[in-house]
Amino acid sequence: MTDELTSPLAGVPADAASRPIPVDDASEAIDRRRHRPWARFFVAFLISMLLGLAAGAGALYAYDREYTGRVLPGVAVAGLDLSGLTPEQATEQLEAAYAYLGQGKAIVAGGGFEMPIDYAKIGRRADVERMVTEAMAVGRSGNAVERVILDARTAVRGYDIQPAVVFDEARLARYVQTYAARLTITPKSAIVVERDGAFEVVPGSDGRVADRIAPTEYLTAALADLDAPSEIRVDLEVAAVDPDVTNAEASAAVTAANTLAADIPVVAGKESWTIPTAVIHKWITFSTGADGTYGPVISDESMTASLTSTLAEEVAIKGRNASFSVSGGKITGVVPGKDGRGLDVAQTASRVSEVLKARATGAAETPVEPVLISTPPNLTTAEAQAVAGKMRKISSWTTYFPITEKNGFGNNIWIPALDIDGYVVGPHEKFDFWGAVGPITRARGYRDGGAIINGKTEPQGALAGGICSCSTTLFNAALRAGFEMGARRNHYYYIDRYPLGLDATVFKSGSGSVQTMSWTNDTDYPVLIRGYKIRDGGRGYVRFELYSVPNGRKVSFSRPIVKNVRPATDTVQYTSTLAPGTRKRIEYPVDGKDVWVTRTVRDASGKVIHQETYYSHYARITGITLVGR
Repeated sequence: MTDELTSPLAGVPADAASRPIPVDDASEAIDRRRHRPWARFFVAFLISMLLGLAAGAGALYAYDREYTGRVLPGVAVAGLDLSGLTPEQATEQLEAAYAYLGQGKAIVAGGGFEMPIDYAKIGRRADVERMVTEAMAVGRSGNAVERVILDARTAVRGYDIQPAVVFDEARLARYVQTYAARLTITPKSAIVVERDGAFEVVPGSDGRVADRIAPTEYLTAALADLDAPSEIRVDLEVAAVDPDVTNAEASAAVTAANTLAADIPVVAGKESWTIPTAVIHKWITFSTGADGTYGPVISDESMTASLTSTLAEEVAIKGRNASFSVSGGKITGVVPGKDGRGLDVAQTASRVSEVLKARATGAAETPVEPVLISTPPNLTTAEAQAVAGKMRKISSWTTYFPITEKNGFGNNIWIPALDIDGYVVGPHEKFDFWGAVGPITRARGYRDGGAIINGKTEPQGALAGGICSCSTTLFNAALRAGFEMGARRNHYYYIDRYPLGLDATVFKSGSGSVQTMSWTNDTDYPVLIRGYKIRDGGRGYVRFELYSVPNGRKVSFSRPIVKNVRPATDTVQYTSTLAPGTRKRIEYPVDGKDVWVTRTVRDASGKVIHQETYYSHYARITGITLVGR
């Protein structure tokens, strides 16, 4: 019993006790047995602590999991607690709390008017979406341990988010810009115009402009403030804007223009002319110069064109072509030509410019001396002498007419024919009927004659009535010579003394309407026109002969094509203006018709050089015989 209790091997397994113990480890084994109770306590304490920590961590993890999808406790926006709310709930809370941010208006004033801009129209509100996103993000960053720590810290200390205001800044700027544009008035410059031969000022007006930049910047800053009042007022500065040309500047320009536009005297020896104010007005325009001054400007181009069509024509003396003497149908000599006079427009315009410059500066001025030049005729004496021996009669035409009151008893036909007699059309020169005959005046022997007025023949309807017999005769002579034909018009109704479809009327009406007959000498040789007055008792004739160097041209005509014939009728009208039983024919019946005639001209080789079809529409005329009663 005693041995069992005191044996150092008691309680040791038999197999261990039977193993020998090394001598060197005996003392260490005794020490381990001696310290084992303390080790057990430490291990037990450590295990207890780890179990406690594990339990706490589990609790915190469970806490974090509990607020998944919700705001953690302790999170607020400007003191508004959002703890435990879902994003939707937080959004609802914040929108309700900051709904006042969209209530109110900004007032833009200026120019005596105001424009309200409701906060709601520019979408002014709290930035709820950003605040909710930030609230949800609190405590959600880092690993699990870091989130546990952040959750605990947020719960203990709290986390406050600063609210923010947002609005549509671009829309705000557009509102301000729109209002500023309403206040803006574009300035209108004064201008100078010519009315009834005088320069007048069309008044301009000042403009104004509103500054939109400063008000926009002010409102942008003010509305971003959470504590902005429900009404914000801002004034737009409105500034006056001067026009480019003021009324005073335009008036000064008129004064300057009137000084320039005074009549300009033109003197050459004993002759004098005037460039009138009305003409100078056409040279003047108004503009702002390089120095910024608004005033009159002389257009050199307009001046040159104007002098060409006015002063040059007044100064000009037309040269006379050399002509030819004729005897027995042959050219027997040359009648010398005569030089004309013209104006050197460019040099004269330069002198006029000097006068205008003197006027502009207030310097003394003198009359303009025109630069005159000699202008040879289209056909010189030497040129006529060179071809005189080759000249031959190349065409002619004769027209019969009864000598009656309808043609001034022949005067209205023979006077222009004799005016044209001896007329020379130079190479490539144009012949114009009204340019070749002299003035149509009673002093020269013209009388009243027949004219077609309103579709009826008036025996004494117009001065020089009947002159068309002259124009038609020369037209047919030139037509058969093969020249290039120009202006031509048929009579209102057909007159059977003329070639069907080849008559050529001429007239000058009181309204200014003019009909001429013209042709061009499209050869390299002059053409002499001989006109003849022929009288055989009560019968009259007019004849034209054309002389030139034969060129081999051949002229042919188609047979007249006649269509749409409208037969005329004859009537009798009784009148008290005639003695009873007396009869007087005042209108002959004439069928109406449409006629086409084609002329073809070939050169010496047979090549067609001219071909044209003349169309004539002749009206139907009802015959009228007056019978006295």
